[in-house]
Amino acid sequence: MKAWSEIKPLAGKSEAPAPDVWVRLRALRSSDGRIIDFECLDSSPRARHGVLRLLPEKGQHLLDEAPWVGECSLFDACVRVVERQVPAMERVSRQTPAGVTWVQARMAPSEGGLTLFLEDVSNQASAERELRRDRDLLNAVVESTTDAVFVKDLLGRYVLLNSAAARAFGRSAEEILGRTDAELLGPQAAAATVAHDRVVFESGQTGTYEDADGGPGFGNIWQSIKGVLRHPDGKVYGLFGISRDVTVRRRQEEEREQEGRFRERFIGVLGHDLGNPLAAIRFSAAALLSRETLTPEVRRMLQRIDSSAERMSRLVKQLLDFTRARMAGGIPLRPSDVSLEEVCRRVIGELELAHRSREVHLEVRGDCHGFWDEERMAQVLSNLVANALQNSPEGTPVSVRLEGVESLQRVEVHNAGAPIPKSLRSQLFEPFHASGNGPGKVARGGLGLGLYIVAQIVQAHGGRVDVSSSLEEGTSFVILLPRSVPAPAGTVEESEARLEPDFAHEGNAARS
Repeated sequence: MKAWSEIKPLAGKSEAPAPDVWVRLRALRSSDGRIIDFECLDSSPRARHGVLRLLPEKGQHLLDEAPWVGECSLFDACVRVVERQVPAMERVSRQTPAGVTWVQARMAPSEGGLTLFLEDVSNQASAERELRRDRDLLNAVVESTTDAVFVKDLLGRYVLLNSAAARAFGRSAEEILGRTDAELLGPQAAAATVAHDRVVFESGQTGTYEDADGGPGFGNIWQSIKGVLRHPDGKVYGLFGISRDVTVRRRQEEEREQEGRFRERFIGVLGHDLGNPLAAIRFSAAALLSRETLTPEVRRMLQRIDSSAERMSRLVKQLLDFTRARMAGGIPLRPSDVSLEEVCRRVIGELELAHRSREVHLEVRGDCHGFWDEERMAQVLSNLVANALQNSPEGTPVSVRLEGVESLQRVEVHNAGAPIPKSLRSQLFEPFHASGNGPGKVARGGLGLGLYIVAQIVQAHGGRVDVSSSLEEGTSFVILLPRSVPAPAGTVEESEARLEPDFAHEGNAARS
């Protein structure tokens, strides 16, 4: 078992190719018995052709006809084979006009000399060099990454790992290799990662896990990807893993979540505590405005106080709705039989008083009765129509279309003008965002909660809201609602008997 840096490529099984040439040689010795050259006794017909040419023919000497043999280690290898009478194999290179040629020599001893088999392995050597280069690059990447990379066998023993994995355990690679997680961490601490490994082995599928006990080492939160290793025949022989330390990220996320919950709780308390003093201000202003002895200037001041208090009350109501949606399980509902047409006409009438220079057209088709929360639906329509009036040019109308489609109620609010920027659309129904014609634009006097509350109320009714916006077509908010509120799911405040909606009325198209 080896560390990652020691991994070597596995050679596949194949038949050895036939040697290109062979030469039978007789040793020539000096007066003191040393081998100084070899004489050719016989050779294959191709001995003097191709990249291996310039080998001796019968009667010729090896070093005279092929001096390159003496320039490399091949001659010395031939001498050792003859003296030791032991076969050997050597890989050498020689320079040719076509470039460097790699030759594999196999030497078999014989009486008084040896037989030399030579084979051109240049292509194989080139492939091996490329394989070594790829292996070195892979090793460099694996060793450079901060992720822990490891391989286990079928018994869960570590057989390969990089430096990051060793650091995670706080041990050297030699101390880890050949041991299991239970041996390294203890059975209890290793239980989670062993369970993950078992699932991967049994399913044969790559899995992703994130927990405090599912990676190498201990004391950190790991995000691990694990999968099986297979032989070419499909048989599983091991498991690989890549683990990333996400401790800092997870802790930051938890801190942000805690801060978010604190902010939402603070907003809820603030909104609740502001309700009573605002009610007292409006009550006092109304009482003073009822007096007939007020001077015009004082009356204007009281009206301004009442108007400001009313606007603040709306903001407080939005804050309370935001808190309910985020912390209390959703917007609470009080469903009853509702005529959406009547609700819409009332809302339009109120908004036209505040926008006397603007026109709001209403078109009604089909049955618009349903079992909804009347006050909440008025809030939805008021927010959408007010939003359309605020974000459309003066002199252009806003249109509202109500259409009963079998079991669904369709509501569309349309206005002309500049489209909503694409960069804002993905966040349009998030809190503290608005549909204004610029990044982060919020309507005057608003908190950017209007569309968020619209979406929450529609979702509480079991419906959905979509938006489309372009320069040519303008902006349209479309709501699709079921005829009745779905199963309460903790959002319906009063558990009254469910009433079947009355669909006997036939809706006729009407305009206002």
